[in-house]
Amino acid sequence: MKTITKTIDININNSLCNTDNLFFDIETTGFSRTACFCYLIGVAYIEKEHFTITQWLAESESEEPVLIQTFSEFLKNFSSLTHFNGDSFDIPFLKKRATIHNIQMCFDNIRSIDLYKHAKGLKSLLRLESYNQTSVEHFLGIHRDDVYTGGELIKVYKEYIKNGSNGAQHDKDEHLLLLHNYDDICGLIKVSSIISYNNITNKRITYKGIDYTPDVNIKHNSSNSNPNNAAYITLSFSLPETIPSSILLRDEDYVLRAEHSTIKFRLPVITDTLKFFYKNYKDYYYLPYEDTAIHKSVAAYVDSECKIKATKETCYTKKYGTYIMLPSYSGDLPVFKKDYNEQNVYLILDSEPEKKDMSGYNTDTIKNMLPMDIIHEAAYAIITFFYKRTVHYTHNQDPYS
Repeated sequence: MKTITKTIDININNSLCNTDNLFFDIETTGFSRTACFCYLIGVAYIEKEHFTITQWLAESESEEPVLIQTFSEFLKNFSSLTHFNGDSFDIPFLKKRATIHNIQMCFDNIRSIDLYKHAKGLKSLLRLESYNQTSVEHFLGIHRDDVYTGGELIKVYKEYIKNGSNGAQHDKDEHLLLLHNYDDICGLIKVSSIISYNNITNKRITYKGIDYTPDVNIKHNSSNSNPNNAAYITLSFSLPETIPSSILLRDEDYVLRAEHSTIKFRLPVITDTLKFFYKNYKDYYYLPYEDTAIHKSVAAYVDSECKIKATKETCYTKKYGTYIMLPSYSGDLPVFKKDYNEQNVYLILDSEPEKKDMSGYNTDTIKNMLPMDIIHEAAYAIITFFYKRTVHYTHNQDPYS
């Protein structure tokens, strides 16, 4: 068995890059845990503030027990094990091969961190066509020198052990085998930065500021015919870790953009007449001529021909004002809508706007209207909105440019 060790410099800094964590990847002669065997194990770990990569290469099938035993002993130095799809393939494969060779290999006391599962869990943000390691590396802008797949290298390995330990072809085959595993390990270290996106889904963000942008092209089917009745506000937050590749999620109303260590949310602000719907509609009457609902205690004094029992859809009062639009809201403030079945909700910012459109506002006036709890509620609501929905994803068409 050959042992190859290299020290490398990789500019990655996240919670997985610590001295207690071991990155690892295996190469096998196939998928079957009984008919195939493991011929190469590569690991990476931090030693003296640098990454060290160690590879153990079995030069024949008979060396697999030594390979597995060596890795098993080495693993005892660490408390966590990071891999890509290792929970489904690498770890079960090694467990079975260890059992066949009567080698004790226990993963029970070590934390398993599967970056494939992390990437799949972020699919609502990343919107990748595939979540294999190569696709995730491509999204993160990671380049590799190896051009072979693990499956293609099975034939190379069989030729490698067939040709013996001499000759230029043997050296070339060995280089290809080691390079593929080496690039997998280096890629694995870099792919570990994918965990930085969890700060978005877990809403670990810190408020930075707000910008106000009037936009005459916003269309909200408003009852107000003035084309200047809507605008955008952009909320900026900082992330605790830099994300390696930007993401942009958008639909007709909302935008989420994350780049480097900043995340921005864009949402509409409108001046319009909206409706507040009462929940206990059975206690109300609707007045068709006034287009409003009143409580039954007051409706007792209204002529019967001028009132009808309210329904969920007609139990409202109307209010003109300036509103911020959100995909959802769980707080205690009154919630307005355009119609009962509308999914979006509106919170009133200005109940007596001086003008009939948004031209009377600027960044400072909007900032003074927005309490901090609403700012955070808006950001959290947009994160949840995109996390639950399938939306258009793109790297370009930046609405902030």
